[in-house]
Amino acid sequence: MKTTITNNNVNDVYSQVTNFVLEQLEKGVIVWRQGWSGKGFPKNIITGLPYRGWNLFYLNFITLIKEYATPCFLTFKQAQAKGGHIRKGEKGFRIVYWAKIENKKERDIDPAATEETRRVRLVPRQYIVFNIAQTEGIAFPEATEPAATAIDNLAACDQMIACMPNAPQIRYRGDQAWYSRARDLVNMPEINLFKSTEEHYSTLFHELAHSTGHASRLNRKELVNSDGFGGELYSKEELTAELTAGFLCAVAGIGQKTLTNSAAYIQGWLKALKNDKTLVIKAAAQAQKAADYILNRVPEEVETPVY
Repeated sequence: MKTTITNNNVNDVYSQVTNFVLEQLEKGVIVWRQGWSGKGFPKNIITGLPYRGWNLFYLNFITLIKEYATPCFLTFKQAQAKGGHIRKGEKGFRIVYWAKIENKKERDIDPAATEETRRVRLVPRQYIVFNIAQTEGIAFPEATEPAATAIDNLAACDQMIACMPNAPQIRYRGDQAWYSRARDLVNMPEINLFKSTEEHYSTLFHELAHSTGHASRLNRKELVNSDGFGGELYSKEELTAELTAGFLCAVAGIGQKTLTNSAAYIQGWLKALKNDKTLVIKAAAQAQKAADYILNRVPEEVETPVY
């Protein structure tokens, strides 16, 4: 039976994700700043594909708070196909995928879209996954991750920066970190002003994330057409950079920059998210593209829902 995707369906997805994040923020918990599982990134245990965008941060958070041994998940149907089942009473976790639907109304079409994207648009939908710890009757291989040293991690940071294609100029001057779109320049404070080497790289990743929005790279409207501090586009661009930096820090195996005023940070995002229910999902999708660009990699196959 064909499923009709309505505006209510789409709004429900945005609202559910945003309400979850708001609920955590009200508790003083920032979903995207919780550290990462030592067993690697969340992935589908059957396909081997890592989750992307919002799903990456959400399932990592779930793995940590539920204290699962591994960040490996699967669907109800996949568990059955392996000859097992989901343990009675277990509840799954709703994750997001992007469904293509036909643009039937002129108002749905982005004037700047290509011919192909004028015919279809992407809308968020959800499906449910379970951690492998919630299953019975299935034998899974034990997940292991090679131990890395601090030197390895910092070398990984340097390598990631060196591999970024069409990279902006990076200079060290003054005591402020910022990115100038007009000059395509990342300005960083002198290295000795940072509390740690990890803080230096975390800050640099944030500014490089902004630079991916330049017209010569991903041409992200949130950067190119920025509406200034406090605006909707500005907020989305800042969250995009924040999530990108978090992901890159995880890839390198380093911690994120410590917040100097976590209360103000949380209040700022509470306000922004209440004003824009689409902010989290869309910024996470943009962050994935930014991280892929900096890492100079072709995006991996997107996980297709198998109910």
